[in-house]
Amino acid sequence: MNEPLEPVEARQARQGRPVLIILAVSMVLALIAAAVLWGAIADEETSAFTDTEADVSAIQSIAPDQASTSVARLEAHIQDTLA
Repeated sequence: MNEPLEPVEARQARQGRPVLIILAVSMVLALIAAAVLWGAIADEETSAFTDTEADVSAIQSIAPDQASTSVARLEAHIQDTLA
């Protein structure tokens, strides 16, 4: 019949350097993916504010007498969007 296996022989994989390398590489890739996602989210949040400032400047340069009404509507739209 079958003889019982020693614990070392019964393991499914070896321990040591190859496992450590796979663990280290996967951790580095996970950190890179997290940094890319963090940067993408941060860019989306800040671009809304920088675009708004450009829009206000454009409105004021086109029609200064109507700028206050347009800026007020733009600010109301921004508040609705952020809420």
